[in-house]
Amino acid sequence: MKDENRRNLKITFRVTEEEKIFIIKKAKLSDSKSIGAYLRKMAITGVIVNYENQDLKKLRKSLVGIQKNINQMAIRVNTTSRMYEDDFNYLKEVLNEIWQSLTSIQSVLLSLKQ
Repeated sequence: MKDENRRNLKITFRVTEEEKIFIIKKAKLSDSKSIGAYLRKMAITGVIVNYENQDLKKLRKSLVGIQKNINQMAIRVNTTSRMYEDDFNYLKEVLNEIWQSLTSIQSVLLSLKQ
């Protein structure tokens, strides 16, 4: 190994017993050669995600809305034995919003891999 590639500097940090056990488990799951190799890889290439919650909030709101409306539609169908075209159009619209939210979230998550 060339002299300029030697790892001759040391970084230390303190952890709790639970954190140590967790780190060791994650290192084993990652198939790293050692815990040091795992920690070095995570420190250099690891990512901490601070995701803006707006897309998730919008998705949750859409899901709650569609749930309420499906329940109302079921009650109406049970009492009148009819399903209205407006109900189908509403479902299509909300499902499209949910799909767009999921696509947006997926896009953000995929960009983290790069």
